[in-house]
Amino acid sequence: MSSSFQAIRASSASRTDRATWRWLLVVRFVVVVVALHAPSWITAWVFQAPRAEERPLLNLDLLLAAAIACVSTGAGVVALLCAWAADFIRAAAKNYHFMSAMDFVDAARFVDMLNVRTFLSASLFAILGGLCVCMWVVLSQTRRSRRLAIPLLLSIVLAAGFDVANGSFHIFGLDKDSRIVSMNFAGSPAWNVWRSERQSPLAFGPPIPMRDPVTFRALRDWQSEHVGQTSMLVLVESMGLPKDPALQRWLRDQLATERLARRWVIRQSDEYFYGSTTSGELRALCGLQGHYSRLDDGLAARCLPRQLAVQGVTSIGIHGFGLRMFDRNAWWPRIGLRPWQWAEDASGPVQMNCNQAFPGVCDGALLDRAVTEAQGPRRFVYALTLDTHLPLDPHDPVPVPDELRSACRRSATPEQACHLVSRLGALLARLEAALAGSKTTPFVVVGGDHAPPFGEVANREVFVSDRVPMFVMTPR
Repeated sequence: MSSSFQAIRASSASRTDRATWRWLLVVRFVVVVVALHAPSWITAWVFQAPRAEERPLLNLDLLLAAAIACVSTGAGVVALLCAWAADFIRAAAKNYHFMSAMDFVDAARFVDMLNVRTFLSASLFAILGGLCVCMWVVLSQTRRSRRLAIPLLLSIVLAAGFDVANGSFHIFGLDKDSRIVSMNFAGSPAWNVWRSERQSPLAFGPPIPMRDPVTFRALRDWQSEHVGQTSMLVLVESMGLPKDPALQRWLRDQLATERLARRWVIRQSDEYFYGSTTSGELRALCGLQGHYSRLDDGLAARCLPRQLAVQGVTSIGIHGFGLRMFDRNAWWPRIGLRPWQWAEDASGPVQMNCNQAFPGVCDGALLDRAVTEAQGPRRFVYALTLDTHLPLDPHDPVPVPDELRSACRRSATPEQACHLVSRLGALLARLEAALAGSKTTPFVVVGGDHAPPFGEVANREVFVSDRVPMFVMTPR
């Protein structure tokens, strides 16, 4: 009798142990899933990351990496780092308007030209610290726990299956126009990075002509009607088109003043943009959409400076930053621009380092030099500004004008976006002063390269997502 009782007790204890083990496995599974996705969930919630709806709620790459960690801790570490890196690179590339993730990665070779300390902040260290904690939690829960790999792999299948049914599964072209829920339930950033490289013509193919290159066409058409005369293009860093009409008017009024209106007919318009600053340069100078590294001699021949050279017009390119950045020292001459060397400046020392992250010649000196060069005959002067590049100095002593601050308050524009509009207005006002003091009246086009790449959606949504402003100044 006692032996039967003991057997019953043993069987009951065994069932209790199995139930406890199952609950522990469920708890560990939930902890791992939360730790894997905490970085993207928290950043999407706190910073309202741009295009957060495109980022998956469940990252299949991370779930697979955690399953690998259940078998091998070392391989799991590598897989986790790669999965988190793919997610970060894809999000950052979209944020900064790069055409592909690999273009963003390629830009890392210019990091030595930046003031990296500007990008170091308490929030960045907090994010890195939180990522390390998440890594430790995942590895501690998956170490020597091969059975945990089964629910992790099963969760990949179930999440992908629900995403397919939802119509938001982008892999293998299974996404649909109609969805059960609006979110992207599951996805693979690593797959998206690979797909963008393989399937996007603009990511790996040669630049293509734009259907409506407004800036390029305005310059080309004016030059064809005024052969050999001087013209000028100013491409303004991060000059996006504000959605609020009052902010648009305030920006326009900084350039379209009464004294300039006596010499120029000033028309405000806007233009579609795609890509980062160099894409904006190709758009304005060549009417092309694509990446500068894939610009061959045949395509370069259609660029405005090369066309003007046939008319005996000298084209000068002026930028305040080092021309090694994005290889401008190589492709600018290819399209017919003669890069301005600041050692040639005869006016004496120039003001430097007005942007804390991108040290270089200040925009005031750049605009003065550009207008001075445009006083000569048979010139095309191209000026690319720098100081309004994000991030802006949070301790900038220049106050936001009262009129603009009131407009920002009425339109509920956040402080950072209002600050940028103020800086853009100051730049246009500086250009207005330089043009007002010039002796000649060249044809001038002023445009933005891309919308400001704010990380927070509240600041980003102040500006139109796919268009930039432009001002065409025709001599009377």
